[in-house]
Amino acid sequence: APTINSYADALFPEHIDGAAVVPWLRGVLADGERVGFVMMAEVTERHPDPYLWRLLVGRLHQRRGLGARIMELVVERVRAQGHARLVTSYEVGPGGPAGFYARLGFIPTGNISDGEIETALTL
Repeated sequence: APTINSYADALFPEHIDGAAVVPWLRGVLADGERVGFVMMAEVTERHPDPYLWRLLVGRLHQRRGLGARIMELVVERVRAQGHARLVTSYEVGPGGPAGFYARLGFIPTGNISDGEIETALTL
């Protein structure tokens, strides 16, 4: 989804399992240039695992290792909070992120979330 949709999702978060999702979002700079965006759903009483909601790296900045570096920082943050896993989901298709997440150690959970493959990284 485009970044603008992410802002809308953050301002008007959906309710899952009877509770609003709590967004955490950051822009990503590299070499002083805006290159990406990351957004997570924070852990709450009803949402026990941190969820990587969006990871976007601009087309001109892809294939430079930035996505992997962003994920290192996200995992560092999640570990520091004491969580045991990080969950995300993605659509399957050409140019999709399945290989990227697999290389990072994410394993499909067997669940489908809004038509997307759910995958988790054990920390």
